Amino acid sequence: MPAANGPTARLCRWADETGYQDIPEEVRQESVTLLYDQLGGMIASATLPSCRPVAGLAARLGGSGECSIVGLPLRTSVTNAALANGTIAHGDEVDSTGQQGTGHYAATTVPAAVAMAQHVGSSGRDFMRALTLGSEVAARFQSVIGHYGTRPEFVGSVGGTMGAAVSAGLLLGLNEDQMENALALAASGACGLSSHHQDDTHQIKSLNHGRAAEAAIVSALLAQDGFHGPREVMTTEHGFFDAFLGLPGAGHDVMTGLGDEYLMREVAYKRYPVGGPDQTPLYAFLQLMRANEFTADDIEQIEVSVSESAFHTVKTNHHPSVHMETVLTLASVYGDITFNHIHDPSYLQDPRCAAFQERARILIIPRAGRASQGARLEMGITVRTRDGESVTQDLRYPLMTEDEIKQKFRTLVGLRTSPEQALELENSLLAVEESDNVAPLFQQLEIAEG
Repeated sequence: MPAANGPTARLCRWADETGYQDIPEEVRQESVTLLYDQLGGMIASATLPSCRPVAGLAARLGGSGECSIVGLPLRTSVTNAALANGTIAHGDEVDSTGQQGTGHYAATTVPAAVAMAQHVGSSGRDFMRALTLGSEVAARFQSVIGHYGTRPEFVGSVGGTMGAAVSAGLLLGLNEDQMENALALAASGACGLSSHHQDDTHQIKSLNHGRAAEAAIVSALLAQDGFHGPREVMTTEHGFFDAFLGLPGAGHDVMTGLGDEYLMREVAYKRYPVGGPDQTPLYAFLQLMRANEFTADDIEQIEVSVSESAFHTVKTNHHPSVHMETVLTLASVYGDITFNHIHDPSYLQDPRCAAFQERARILIIPRAGRASQGARLEMGITVRTRDGESVTQDLRYPLMTEDEIKQKFRTLVGLRTSPEQALELENSLLAVEESDNVAPLFQQLEIAEG
């Protein structure tokens, strides 16, 4: 058995020994923001056709009925809730991404932590401790995978599985030894094939997060009951980083600055319900349209330069929330992009969209050379008009303010509730740390249809 001072063992010790009060206040606040931003998107996404089959399956499988399916008036078991909520969490592209490639972890850690917190009747502080530390682990795993990038996989669900297992394990009260087994079991359940970009329904990409959350819950529960996995799964031969990178030594990188620097704070909350690589071009394009009072009829050509990895994403995935030519077409015609623009087919079926696509050219240009994951938020755009005018902007995605994130929550939740209900839920989530038992709070996330 490897010595207990290896990276995996030390990671588990850090998670076990780090209490709520040990987490810096600004980090705890980031976790609260992460929580309500993620849940707002889930409430809006729960009734999407892409999510309904998984939510329906979870409801049919039933179970103890102690855990809520977010955005629907349904309850099920902890494992089925994790599966359904993880899928709903990425049912739309509105969930947060990362400033340096650490994004999408919230779509796994939040559903897993919410389900397990209901299962055990956790206090608000214990819940937020588990969510924060699990999110930090997820961010670190994803950062390492993204940094080396030796193999294509969906790092959001792969790294998210490991962080969600930590969140679930902490809520169950696992000791260091049990937590190491939970991570080993979760590593065997981590998966996220990048071939999801070939599915234009967005379903398998969403299901990746559902399966990751479910695997995390199952792994933690099994570890609690004495189930074992290989030790030092981060660095061992054929372990996590060997399997996903071919670099077992990369597991040591997870520990760099652990406890001093919180990578989970490197969040880029999304203004629009579109993929991460689309956020900056869309923001810049809408700013140029408004500043110059352009309409779709004025535009002759749009040129966007993006990182090579972003280019592959926005060209191969034809879902309206990811395919950049579709995103810019909708933005040109309507002057904005909302949740309904993406998910109500009537907007794209408007004859004006077809006319714009037939007349105007949209050129997506990959920038040469391998860039960091953070480069997916950088781009250049040029808009050329029919009368010969040309405007250009180079930009890195401007981060949202706290007020903007709150307004985003109210807008998304307001698609399913009254403004008063949305505000009441927002205030409840902002005060989650003061709750003696979060189970009743999370039951408020069950939104009736109609």
